Amino acid sequence: MQESHMMEPVAGEKLGYLISINGIIEKICGIRETNHLMDILISEIVALTDSDQGVVSLITKPADDGLSTVVRFRDEKCENLSHQISSQLLGWVLKNNSALKIDDLDGDDRFLGLDSRGGRYKRILCYPMVARSETIGLFILVRSDNKQPFEEKHCQMLGILAPQSAQILANAKLLEELTRANELLDISRRKLKEENLQLKNEMVADFAFENIICKSPKMKRVVSVVSRYCTSDSPVLITGETGTGKDLIAKAIHYNSDRREKPFVIINCGFKTETLLESELFGHTRGSFTGAIRNKIGLFKEADGGSVFLDEIGDAPLSTQVAILRVIQSGEIRPIGATKTETVNVRVISATNRNLSEQIAAKTFREDLFYRLNTFIIELPPLRERQEDLPMLVNHFINKSKVKLNKPPLSITPEVMDFLARFNWPGNVRELESEIERAAIACGTDGIIGIRDLSPGIVRAASAAAQPAACGSELKTVVEKVERDLIVKALAESRGNVLAASRALGLTRKGLVNKINRYKIVLDYKRIVSEK
Repeated sequence: MQESHMMEPVAGEKLGYLISINGIIEKICGIRETNHLMDILISEIVALTDSDQGVVSLITKPADDGLSTVVRFRDEKCENLSHQISSQLLGWVLKNNSALKIDDLDGDDRFLGLDSRGGRYKRILCYPMVARSETIGLFILVRSDNKQPFEEKHCQMLGILAPQSAQILANAKLLEELTRANELLDISRRKLKEENLQLKNEMVADFAFENIICKSPKMKRVVSVVSRYCTSDSPVLITGETGTGKDLIAKAIHYNSDRREKPFVIINCGFKTETLLESELFGHTRGSFTGAIRNKIGLFKEADGGSVFLDEIGDAPLSTQVAILRVIQSGEIRPIGATKTETVNVRVISATNRNLSEQIAAKTFREDLFYRLNTFIIELPPLRERQEDLPMLVNHFINKSKVKLNKPPLSITPEVMDFLARFNWPGNVRELESEIERAAIACGTDGIIGIRDLSPGIVRAASAAAQPAACGSELKTVVEKVERDLIVKALAESRGNVLAASRALGLTRKGLVNKINRYKIVLDYKRIVSEK
């Protein structure tokens, strides 16, 4: 009977602790903000264990020594647990992954480098918080030497409370991270939407008719025709030599039409095999051919409501031409391997540098498709027929190279402009752009593009066309001077390496050596540099 009476207070005390633990868990279960949750948690534990100070720390990623900490005191005059003590306690708990009970910090052999600071941190109890097999933080309870060491019941209480509160804290942390991620995602979406709108506005501005370089009469007529064709949804065929800017005219048509807010999709019909081209244009179903591992939406479907630009339409296979004709006539597409057709609403803009009439005669291009494509036809003049536009184009490409190459002080000499004007430009505007960018890279630090910075082929051709009425000796002198200057420049850039210089000039090594001897160029690197 006496033993039974002795056990009743112990059982009653345990029941009281369990009720207290349950009360704490109920308090923190509805809280979603981690700092508030930690505040309530440590305040309740300090009171329940009669501690002088309590610390709850959450380990933050990516560094395990990063901590989010809440400290609570029974007495506001208490000082914070020193960083030296808290960091060593944390390290021990993480290393051993177990609870830590210190009855006398000054006499504990495990922490010889620590002291209780005059008995303020004499008794310590630490317990790790583990959630999903990961230590996410720890409790630290502190008593001064005025109180007895922590008892086994306190260890048992924390052993019950720590894992349950750890799971609640882990869920709260996860919820906060998801909330922050959603906020960042919303910000990113808004920013992306704003950037897309800005980009669309810039695209519309870039391809506005007033921004198209058209000083020459032929280009003025082109722009006038394009402005009228923008209001229609009928197909447009753009013809002209390679490099005349057919893609830019196609974009101008789209971005000045009512379809400007919808997609503008480009595909080169000459770069794909028959099956791959049809797959790109119309899509395919899984397993319809080797390599078709999933369903794919075609470009006509992606461009629904907008425009499709079929570049180099003259290179499209005859079977693909039939499918393109069906789209123009009825708006119907059928992905490869599909059993049903789909309907799309697109405007077809096509371009070619071929003579389609000759291809029709040769039976390589369908006549019915040709008549569908050329409802409106735009013929772009080659650059040699629009000389009035050359200075404006050169200035445009110089400004473009300034930004691309980060060379603000970039200019061109009048002599170079004369050479450019005399060249025939078989590659048209595209070749001119490449030449200006090449010269911008080759010119010196002063940013002035000179004759020596031009391609040798352009210099030779322009020099030959310089004085057609001049006598042979005068022309020969001009060409020889330019050629010698180019050789000196190439040798200087290759630091006197004849083989490298010959490759840069497009000559054989023997051919370059012959010209070096002919022009009496001394192979002295320093002298070559001074001549340059």
